[in-house]
Amino acid sequence: MGKGIADSVLDAIGDTPVVRLSRLEPDLDRELLVKLELLNPGGSHKVRIALNMILEAEKDGELVRGSGQTIIESTGGNTGIGLAMAAAILGYRLVLVIPDNYSPAKQRLLRSYGAEVRLSDHTLGNNSHAEMALGLLFDNPDWVMLNQQANPANPAIHERTTAVEIMDALGPRLPDALVAGVGTGGHITGVGRVLLEHRPSMRVVAVQPEGCSLRDNKFVTHSIQGLAVGLVPAVLDLDLVSDEEQVSFEDARQMMRRVMRTEGLAVGISSAANLVAACRVARSLPAGSRVLTFAYDGVHDYLDALPDEDVAFAEGSLAGEAR
Repeated sequence: MGKGIADSVLDAIGDTPVVRLSRLEPDLDRELLVKLELLNPGGSHKVRIALNMILEAEKDGELVRGSGQTIIESTGGNTGIGLAMAAAILGYRLVLVIPDNYSPAKQRLLRSYGAEVRLSDHTLGNNSHAEMALGLLFDNPDWVMLNQQANPANPAIHERTTAVEIMDALGPRLPDALVAGVGTGGHITGVGRVLLEHRPSMRVVAVQPEGCSLRDNKFVTHSIQGLAVGLVPAVLDLDLVSDEEQVSFEDARQMMRRVMRTEGLAVGISSAANLVAACRVARSLPAGSRVLTFAYDGVHDYLDALPDEDVAFAEGSLAGEAR
């Protein structure tokens, strides 16, 4: 705390807290920890990689700050928000390709930052946005694609920052299990790689939507935004992964409500999937074990995913207050 005045919002990225969840599963007898990446500027962990990919492209001479060059990227939303923030501050034009079934609120947010949003047909597969972005790049060869799924700057920033923050917060007692969702694979690779160097016995558990498997290269259409993009990402180091935990959309949806009511923590759908998996993993470990997971982003872009009775309750309460 007390780092002084930042020159821009980009200098406020990182140093997110780790919180103990003691009320979510009161009889658990294991320690469940969550790193609140939703407290980053832009509201997610993806702002870390967005900025780092741009900075590395500038170092390599691909991008020139303030030039108005066009950056193109396929993104489910949170990386796009980070890129939009950075592009606005550093002087780039940004074209984002996202699936047409992603949050309308997030689409409006991206456009408000100044990004040009193109929508892909999600019925063509979970990687439809990446395929469309490649087509646009072919038609516009002067544009720069950062390619978060294959860019080494993605896991590198988690090695240099996220993993170090975790070790500073946890001290000498690192987790017995690290539970993390896999979209691009950058944070589970970067954090897992560093923590395993200091605790080789740690289990690294990849969270996937029900029916998807990284190990089997199997993917199905699903509704947990941010997970399982339809391929095994190039930056993902599968050798680090001990296990996979599949989570249904309904279980994640119910967890969103549960963690709000027990811990006062309002998380997005993929973060809730992490918590479902982390509770399962914790119960498979000996009493007293420590499990760490991540809250990637907040609930605000996923309000439609909350259970219907909660929406009805909220609307009824507001109506009562109005009277």
